[in-house]
Amino acid sequence: MSICRRLLPLLTVTSYLLTVTSYLLAGTPHWVFFEDDPARPPVKLTVRAEQRLAERGSPMAKGRRGVAPAYIAALNQTGVRIRHISRFLNAVSVEIEHDEQLEYLTQLPFVNLIRPVAQRMITAPVQDQQLARISELSYGPSFTQSEMLHIPAIHDLGYDGSGVLIGVFDTGFIMNHPVFDQLDIQDRYDFVDHEVDPSGVGHEHGINTLSILGGYYPGEVIGPAFGATYLLARTENNNSETRVEEDNWVAALEWADSLGVDIVSSSLNYRDFDGTADDYPPSAIDGETAIITRAANIAAERGILVVNSASNDGPSPGSIWPPADSPQALIVGAINSDGDIMSWSSRGPTYDGRLKPDVVAMGAAVYMASSINSYRTSNGTSFSTPLIAGLAALLIQAHPQLSPDSIIAIFHNHGDRAGSPDNSYGYGLPDLRDFFQRLYNDPSNSSLVYPNPSSGQLVNLVLPNPVAQLVEEANLINIKGQIIASLATTSISEYTLQVNLPTHVFLADQLYIITLQVGNRVYSGKLIYIKS
Repeated sequence: MSICRRLLPLLTVTSYLLTVTSYLLAGTPHWVFFEDDPARPPVKLTVRAEQRLAERGSPMAKGRRGVAPAYIAALNQTGVRIRHISRFLNAVSVEIEHDEQLEYLTQLPFVNLIRPVAQRMITAPVQDQQLARISELSYGPSFTQSEMLHIPAIHDLGYDGSGVLIGVFDTGFIMNHPVFDQLDIQDRYDFVDHEVDPSGVGHEHGINTLSILGGYYPGEVIGPAFGATYLLARTENNNSETRVEEDNWVAALEWADSLGVDIVSSSLNYRDFDGTADDYPPSAIDGETAIITRAANIAAERGILVVNSASNDGPSPGSIWPPADSPQALIVGAINSDGDIMSWSSRGPTYDGRLKPDVVAMGAAVYMASSINSYRTSNGTSFSTPLIAGLAALLIQAHPQLSPDSIIAIFHNHGDRAGSPDNSYGYGLPDLRDFFQRLYNDPSNSSLVYPNPSSGQLVNLVLPNPVAQLVEEANLINIKGQIIASLATTSISEYTLQVNLPTHVFLADQLYIITLQVGNRVYSGKLIYIKS
């Protein structure tokens, strides 16, 4: 059985796919999925991408091999125009001009499945307000949106996202605004018009999100990750009423992966096809069916953190849309400056019952750059998302060995609703200051502990050096400095250890220190233990 079929649920979604296959229309973009071919060529990645995959990715992650050249050649002979080639999905997206082409493709022996390319759900800002330039110092009007995440305090410790590579996927980017004068851009590409210049029609939204994330103009906007390096991808086509296809997003994701991206910030959601009969049904919002969701899952396996908006389709339950159903992406809802959820912020659960969104950030009256020399406020999960992506960049700067699932767990465990998460707020507004303070105080041996606080038996430690496999002894120490138990550890990677807390010793609700002996050096991490 092929990889594509293995990924699809066998009941309601299967019947949905059969309906879609019988309803395909010529003249629109379609995905063509291939049977696997052991001769698929290996893909060349940058050194940075290989390092990220080795340190934070899964050894079984998909995407190491490209699409078989013979399959591409056979499709070219049919006369279809290939839009994008996806090594993640072992598929291509194509433009089909007439029904005969479509019928011919379905008969090719190496074609597994054909289905329409999904389109972006239009999630325009709920309101916006144009503002004139002001002359305050420091964060200016962007202070509140950052302060709610304690970002100024983290900046004060010296973190600005330096060394982190962030991909931003949006409607296009005009870089003439002074808020971008300091921005370090490694590469850029327009996946709609297939050109280097990613400005494009509808670039205003891209200016907005990028300025929230990485802008720097004291007195106006200081984004969380103003010191990071950026990849800019135009994936959205806003010409007239044309809505944008998910294949541009998948192509941008694979491009960013090959360059070694650490985080992707995306304020886009997809659910529609050309006819309403083909739209994703609720049963497809299960974290593994929608194509864009599957791509986001593969990115996580390859060590990439995807941060995506929940969408603005609330308040009904189950109103999130792909890729917000991904179990391996960090999905962001929107609150106002008082901490109240916005009515339009999309809610979970997913069809299979998982909680979404993961966290929230300020998404009402968010301050941002606009046009080429002005500023405005606007509302939407589009604008809470880059704030969380920026905070995640600061966390990766402090702890570069963290895998995507570890980062998501940290956000969950340090949200203000971690004790009672729900499908409106998720785990709430995160406060990650402890991770940065700990590293700042003692960078030589401090280790990150998560989940923290913990009530379980297993916790993880991320070490500042690749010595996890060399640990000779591990101990649990109480607040009086007494060793109360020796600990069993399991090496997960060169940097990460899983630690078994003792079951034979009574653990009170208090602060403990976990110490690790490696040669003549001792590493330590602080753990707050709370009985369940």
